[in-house]
Amino acid sequence: MTVKWWNGYWFRPAPYVDLALVRLFAVACQLWLLLAWGKFSSETLEALWALPEPLYDPITLLRLFLLPWGWEYRPSPQFMAIVFYVSVVAGLLAFVGFRTRLSLLVFALTNAFLVAYAYSHGDFHHTEAPLIIALGILALSPAGRVLSVDQLIRRWRGGSDEDDDILTAESPLAGWPIRLVQWLFVLIYLSAVLSKLVFEGGLDWLNGYTLQYYMIQDTLRKGTLLGGWFSQHHYLVMLSQYLVVIFQTTFALAVMFPRLRWIYVPLGLGFHAGNWILLNAAFPEWMALYAVFIPWRHVFTRMLRREPEGRRDPQLAT
Repeated sequence: MTVKWWNGYWFRPAPYVDLALVRLFAVACQLWLLLAWGKFSSETLEALWALPEPLYDPITLLRLFLLPWGWEYRPSPQFMAIVFYVSVVAGLLAFVGFRTRLSLLVFALTNAFLVAYAYSHGDFHHTEAPLIIALGILALSPAGRVLSVDQLIRRWRGGSDEDDDILTAESPLAGWPIRLVQWLFVLIYLSAVLSKLVFEGGLDWLNGYTLQYYMIQDTLRKGTLLGGWFSQHHYLVMLSQYLVVIFQTTFALAVMFPRLRWIYVPLGLGFHAGNWILLNAAFPEWMALYAVFIPWRHVFTRMLRREPEGRRDPQLAT
């Protein structure tokens, strides 16, 4: 019974279109970060190379990537530029859906390499990991089955027409990647709560002064004027800290009871937007990944005023 329930949860039929749109959001976001945001630009890579040798301490992930060249090898800016452009090309191919699994895999690995290289110079953050993990998950899934060049090639070669109606095409393999990324959010938010209330400040973190301190610090360092204004209102800051902890602690409810996503998704997007505005702490990767909580087929069929006959969106089942 347990095995049947487990398989039924992860591998119940789900629409391809939901998975394809998650692919588009995730890849588009990472490409935007690489090309428009300027993350890992040539200037950034050269600045890292210019740091003194003692500041270069390759993390374990980078050491694994560098095994063919040796554990202590320090990639040059030219080497990293090649990785960067390979990543961009792979991302463009993944976005249009050409050889989708391969291009997604290369895109995920090259971005992981770039992040690991940056983190090997002593600067650690927690913004990039969820999106890169999600890209790796998508590479193992049929994310290019619809809304892709691969779909057009398959039709041109006279393949199956089962995907002609994008909104009705579904598979038992199309849902597990979305559900896995959803649970990834739960683990990340629970980790944040543990970090705040167990490993760092304990319940004192909720007194309002901790967040006030960081807001004032970021205002002085980054010029977040709205954060400076907000930090002057202690009780408002303290209330926001309680709301954040409650939101992060109970986020699993949005996964276990999908109808609650219509409450948690706006709250989550508002939470990350607030961090961006008040603390200049940008998490566009996380905001883009909220696409996994939207039942896209249901949304589109409602917009088109037609529900696929005989099919009920499993994403909406409670």
